[in-house]
Amino acid sequence: MLLINRFISLIEDHAESLSMKWVQDVRTNHLTEGYSVYTRDALHDIVYTRIRKLGEWIEKNEGRDRLIAQHFCEIGAVRATSGIKASEMVYSLMLERDLLWHYILDEGIVTEGVDLNRAIEFSNRLNYFYEKAIYFALVGHEKEQSCTPDMKEEGFFDKIFEGFKHWLIVE
Repeated sequence: MLLINRFISLIEDHAESLSMKWVQDVRTNHLTEGYSVYTRDALHDIVYTRIRKLGEWIEKNEGRDRLIAQHFCEIGAVRATSGIKASEMVYSLMLERDLLWHYILDEGIVTEGVDLNRAIEFSNRLNYFYEKAIYFALVGHEKEQSCTPDMKEEGFFDKIFEGFKHWLIVE
């Protein structure tokens, strides 16, 4: 478990440079060209806080899952309002996840078989978080774009969250 904490600390401690790398990736990738509506500073702010708080985000507990779901539903709605396509939003999250994973691998701290097992565990946690993030960002994006009454009703989020909940809590 200590190595996973080291991975997280390494990422959080380098949030600034990782954020700037993500900004560069998003601004130069044709699959995320819709993000050109944002300034470099705005793009930086989009990702910096998430990277800086990675340890909090990837913890597995029920309360955190609900916060993640709400947060990313809001992000999806904001992206839809900004004119970002759903595919661009998803790809930007995939770029973020891959950036963090490759950063860990490139740092050379995975040197033994035991380290590899911890790295795989960390990768699983990272993927688990980003899969939730992508799903709920899409829900928020669709809700913002939809004209159907069921998506606009008061308890919509709770219905989605409850339907998804069986997958969220993993021991």
